[in-house]
Order: sequence, then structure tokens, then C-alpha cells
Amino acid sequence: MAEADKDLDLDTEDTGKNKTNLLIIILIVVILLVGGGVAAVFILGGDDDADKAAGKDSAEAAQVVKPNAIYTELRPTFVINFEETKQARYLQIDISVMSRDQKSIDLIHEHSPVIRNNIITILSSQKFLEINTKEGKKKLQQALLQSVNNTIAQELSSSPPPEGDGEKNMVAGADANKYAEAVYFTSFVMQ
Repeated sequence: MAEADKDLDLDTEDTGKNKTNLLIIILIVVILLVGGGVAAVFILGGDDDADKAAGKDSAEAAQVVKPNAIYTELRPTFVINFEETKQARYLQIDISVMSRDQKSIDLIHEHSPVIRNNIITILSSQKFLEINTKEGKKKLQQALLQSVNNTIAQELSSSPPPEGDGEKNMVAGADANKYAEAVYFTSFVMQ
């Protein structure tokens, strides 16, 4: 029995060493697993073509985002007489132009006398009954938008480029006939 007690005593003394050995083994296994995971990521990680495609997708997403809209009002209010009927009829209209580029807005301000003249010509040629409908107003908006863009393009093509800055007249991101993006009627009164 004495030998059995000695064996029991020996086992109780070794449990501290067993726990330490077990912790060391677990720690080594965890380190190996983490190291293997890191090695797998480097060896198997990312295809260059996939990275390039992801870069293209993010670049396309960045191009889709439009800059904020900038508005300018064409002042003073336009007042046009209609001469097609026996009654005196007129149109009083406030117009705002929208662009997404400050250079385009500056060009609209710079060439506003010519733009206003062309708008007055278009408005005075309209028929009262035609622009009294929703479709007529939409058609008029498109005609005015086209007139604003064409006027700016024509003015820029007829003026010489400034010295030392040949690109000053070009609007970044705008094609030749897309200086204004939209024309809005902020007030539209017909009598």
C-alpha cells in the first residue's frame, strides 16, 4: 500500500507539469494555425486580374457620382406679348438654368445678353395655345436648353482663346453642347 500511496503522490505532483505542457502544446497549435492561415492568404490570395477588375469597378462607381447641381437665374423676368389673337395676351416667365460645373455657370453669366436675346426670340415666336399645355411647356424647355447650349458653344468658337491659357474656354467634363443641363421655369404666368 505504501507503494500505491507513493504512486498517488507522484501523480498529484505531476499535474502542474501536465497543465503547463498542455498549455504549451495548445499555444504551438494556435501559432501554427495562424501562420498557416497567413501563408495561405499570401499564396492563394488575390488574382491580379481580379484586383484590376475591382479597381475598374470602383473607378466606374466614382464616375457615376455626379457633382452637385448649380443654378443661376436669368434676370430680369421675361415678359412677352402674343400678337396672334384679338385679345392682348402676354407671358411673364422666370427662368433658371442648371449645370454641374461652375465654369459653365460663369459662361452663362458672361454671355447672358446673347442668351437672353435668343430666349426672347424663341418665346415671342410661341403660340399661346401651344405653350398653355404641359407638352408645350416641356417642348419650350427643350428648345430653350438647346438655345442656351448652342449660344455658349457659338460664342466660344467665335472668340479667340486667351493668351497662355488655351483650355480656359473649355469646360471640364462638358462636351461642346452640354454647358447647361436643364432649364426650369420658376414662374410661368400667361394671360
